[in-house]
Amino acid sequence: MEANHTLAIFAAELILLLLTGRLLGEVMNRFGQPALFGQLIAGVVLGPSVFGLVWPEGREFIFPDNKTLKTMIDAISQIGILLLLLLTGMETNLALVQRRKRAVVASSISGIAVPFVLGVALAYALPGGAIPMHENRLVTALFLGTALSISSVKIVAMVLIDIGAMRRDLGQLILATAILDDTIAWIIIAVIAGIASHGTIDLATIGASLAGTALFLAFSLTIGQRLVARTIVWVNDHMTIDVPVITTIIVIMLAMSLTTELIGVHTALGAFIAGILVGRSPILTEQIENQVRGFVFAFFSPVFFAVAGLGMDLRTLADTKLALFTLAIIVVASVGKFSGALVGGRLGGLTTRESLALGVGLNARGSTEVIIASIGLAMGALSNQLYTMIVAMAVVTTMVMPPMLRWVMSRVPLGEEETKRLDKEEAEALEHLPKMERALVYADDSPNGRLASRLAGLFAARQEVLTTVLQPKATDADSTDETTRRAHLSEAAQTVLAGTDAKPAIEQLVMERPGDHENAIEREIARGYDIAFVGIDRPIAESQLRFEERLQKLVNSFDGPVAIAINGAGAAGPADVPLDILLPAAGTQDARLATEIAISLAAATKGNVTALHVFDPQADTAVLRGRGRRAGMSVLVDVHRAGKRGGVPVKGLTATNIRPESEIRRALRGGSFDLVVLGTSLRHGETRFLGPRTAALLRVVRTPMLLIAR
Repeated sequence: MEANHTLAIFAAELILLLLTGRLLGEVMNRFGQPALFGQLIAGVVLGPSVFGLVWPEGREFIFPDNKTLKTMIDAISQIGILLLLLLTGMETNLALVQRRKRAVVASSISGIAVPFVLGVALAYALPGGAIPMHENRLVTALFLGTALSISSVKIVAMVLIDIGAMRRDLGQLILATAILDDTIAWIIIAVIAGIASHGTIDLATIGASLAGTALFLAFSLTIGQRLVARTIVWVNDHMTIDVPVITTIIVIMLAMSLTTELIGVHTALGAFIAGILVGRSPILTEQIENQVRGFVFAFFSPVFFAVAGLGMDLRTLADTKLALFTLAIIVVASVGKFSGALVGGRLGGLTTRESLALGVGLNARGSTEVIIASIGLAMGALSNQLYTMIVAMAVVTTMVMPPMLRWVMSRVPLGEEETKRLDKEEAEALEHLPKMERALVYADDSPNGRLASRLAGLFAARQEVLTTVLQPKATDADSTDETTRRAHLSEAAQTVLAGTDAKPAIEQLVMERPGDHENAIEREIARGYDIAFVGIDRPIAESQLRFEERLQKLVNSFDGPVAIAINGAGAAGPADVPLDILLPAAGTQDARLATEIAISLAAATKGNVTALHVFDPQADTAVLRGRGRRAGMSVLVDVHRAGKRGGVPVKGLTATNIRPESEIRRALRGGSFDLVVLGTSLRHGETRFLGPRTAALLRVVRTPMLLIAR
């Protein structure tokens, strides 16, 4: 009965924490503030400051001083910390840090060092009652210094999005600095936690913690990154249970947290680094990320922040001396962070206005400080009074930052290069290829297969998408082994990778699977792909409308675009020869996708594209002719712009004909093109099939073609 009673109270605690947190989070969100503030306030309301003051008996009944209940609710809260750090890591883009390394490093180090030193000094001025560890005040001072010096990546990112500054150079610089801040923070916390757990300042222990942290980071960001990526891919492709990838991500997070705990540093570092590695997975789709985020924010986040609020006792601030120290903490945190980031920005080559914006933008603590304070409280490094002061500082600095940053950012003008980049990113946001993560290649050793493998290799390396080669069942006429087949794709990919700064191993881009069992195509497609490259002998049936049986099976079951290689009378050619591509251009979705693929292939080979637009003469009125002419020219302008973004020369051709295929043939006769990239819509009936115009073109064209069919 006692166990059932405990479980009932535990359920009541969760209901109160969740409902109050979500309702107050909604209120804060409607006032333009982060929902986590509402969840924190929920804990304060349910804590001794409000609930305990208004109805002490009721609070004692719901939140009794029961060790078992406290352990149960604390366990959920601790899991919440790890999951929040996992999400923070998943959203961390270390590439941002590389773009303006000097300014980011200088701003981060200076922005941490100044408030850290001030926070440590302030800790020694605090009254003895606010310090839980009289025999080792340094640990408390280190926790306070860390809490005052770190920005919250999630809050900074949210504010930048809210004020429309995320894509600006300065916005990305602020975010990159916050990312480095967070990374440094969890290393510092890990080391301080190691010191606190031993109770004394032992140089050997500190050295071991630092060495263990360095080895952990070195392994994680090299071999570990590949292991995590391969594990996620394997689980996604081979397990049939519900949401296997999410289970795998959680297991990875817990395993890495356990590892950091075993080497003497805090579990927080393991969860954060796990998030970074998971975020770099080649198939971390938006859907999977949203599932993880929903799982965390629906339950663990409200519980964690509400429990964090329970630890706050606002009656602490009724003491004038402690209230003044709270104000001092807020002032030291704000002035220290602002001045440190300002100096670092100037040392990093930023202008005064940019440095001011950087200092303001980094002065938001939010969830990071709450997590740090919770860790310190749980370890006994912080008292309840000091914990309340730190959380109050986090709330105040975060609420003040957005209007100040909006005002400062409005006074930093856009540069010419920044304007061009923003225009380019706005156009690329509408494109399909940047969203693609996986490609499937289904190719035999026929001329069509060799062409498909070459083009798929160029595409995979250019777009850096994970590519799986599915080997068709061998026939008597096709006795080539699988290694030779895969070599065509790998050769092309290696050619592109050789000309790039970032050179992932070919094994990270290309994997292969046998396709000789009965339902190999359907089973492989079920693993999730964004595009399929197909190269098989005689892909089109004699009717010129129907596909060959294996291809028909793939087309019928695949939701994305299918790129069908038809070699014609040409040859696949070596991978390092620039491609001269003819692109029949129209304003349809299929044609736009074909444009993106043509630009990608041309960029991979340092080739060029000729865009051909055929006007319809049946637009026989002056008004329709004018509209058609403007629309056609707009299509060519769009192709030119896409080529410019991709660094590909684009030439425009126009013609007028009721039969576009005739003009395509005429253009091919008048030029020396290596490849035609043609987008087409498939017709739907009992099966999916080609339209008559596309079929007619396939009958007569002898130039190698990549048919983008959807």
